[in-house]
Amino acid sequence: MNNLSYLAKITNVDGDKVTLQLKESLNIERLKTIFDGYDGERQAEIFIKDPREFTAQQRRFTYALLQDIYTYTGEPVESLKDVFYWQFRYLTGKDISLSNQSINTVDDVAMLDELILDFIFSNDIPFREGYEIPPQNTQYYFYKCVTTRTCCICGKKNADIDHFDKALGRRKRKEIDHTGFTFAALCRQHHTEKHQMGIARFKNKYHVIGVKLNQEQITKLRIGGR
Repeated sequence: MNNLSYLAKITNVDGDKVTLQLKESLNIERLKTIFDGYDGERQAEIFIKDPREFTAQQRRFTYALLQDIYTYTGEPVESLKDVFYWQFRYLTGKDISLSNQSINTVDDVAMLDELILDFIFSNDIPFREGYEIPPQNTQYYFYKCVTTRTCCICGKKNADIDHFDKALGRRKRKEIDHTGFTFAALCRQHHTEKHQMGIARFKNKYHVIGVKLNQEQITKLRIGGR
């Protein structure tokens, strides 16, 4: 962890107010340094750790991803596991295993799968239709599809970035706040299918979710037409 990351115990939850007890001393001098002369809101990001053992669905997803890399590159699955296990160990200082005797958690395997997904999207690895995506990786998967313009259903490149849950209608792209919308990357075939069958039936068939983007990401993807 860096010197602004802390492990804490949740001691109370009251609506949107969460009380934490840090397991180590707060670095006050460091906080004084970063906030010196800053008049904005002081913010912290909370990551809730999931202590449960990883699931069978997560194991299937990991091996499905590795199998797609093997199919494209010819690199054996066991060799691929060694590479990604090493990356996980380098980042966390912990070992990881998908065996039945493993003590790794839901969060551990979710992080491993994000490393594998990063490799797949960075190297344009074709992936199969119909991934059974664990809930821990759903948001990240659909986010990566949008930011790389990869169809989240079939993996085709140069996909359309669709205003997914709520259409623009007759509003002009350059005159609205796109941060209030959700987005999904769909190839032209699946984009057309969505509009033909309607959002509810499309979601039920493909289990696609829309993801939010900040203004920087929207500008980079040229969603606003600028």
